[in-house]
Amino acid sequence: MERKKETFVYEGLGFPIELIDTPMKKVFGEWVIDIDMNALQKFVFKGLIHKPYPLTGREIRFMRKFLEMSTTELGEKLGVTHATIVKWEKQQTKVAPIQETYIRMLFLVTSKDSELLDLYTEINPKKLAEAQNKKFPLFTVNPKSLREAI
Repeated sequence: MERKKETFVYEGLGFPIELIDTPMKKVFGEWVIDIDMNALQKFVFKGLIHKPYPLTGREIRFMRKFLEMSTTELGEKLGVTHATIVKWEKQQTKVAPIQETYIRMLFLVTSKDSELLDLYTEINPKKLAEAQNKKFPLFTVNPKSLREAI
C-alpha cells in the first residue's frame, strides 16, 4: 500500500526538515517515507552549504558526520580545538560569521574530489600559522605560463 503525504517533518538527520509530497509506504503496519536516503542526505548537505542564514549546531554536526569527520579532524582543518567544535555543535558557543563562511567552504571543498580539495590540502590554517613569521621570496610569474593560463 502506498500514498503521498502533503508535508512531513523528518528528524532523522538530527534536525527537522520538511518534506513536501513525500511518497510513503506501509511497512509492518506503520507508514514510513519511501525515498532514497542517500540522495536526501546529499541534497540536504548541498542545501545547507548555500543556506542564506546561519547554520545551527545540529546542522554543522550533520555535515561533519556526512563527510565522516571526527570533531578532532574538523578542528584541525579549521585551526580550532576539538572542544570548540563540540561547543558549536551543542550550541554552547556561537560560530562567528567569518568562521561559518570558512566552515561552509571547507565542507564544499571536502565534499568534492577537485582541484579545490588539493588547494586546501596545500594551504590550510595550520600551515599558514606556522609560516606567519617566516620571510618568503617574491611571488613570481613566468609570462609563458601566463599566456598558457589565459
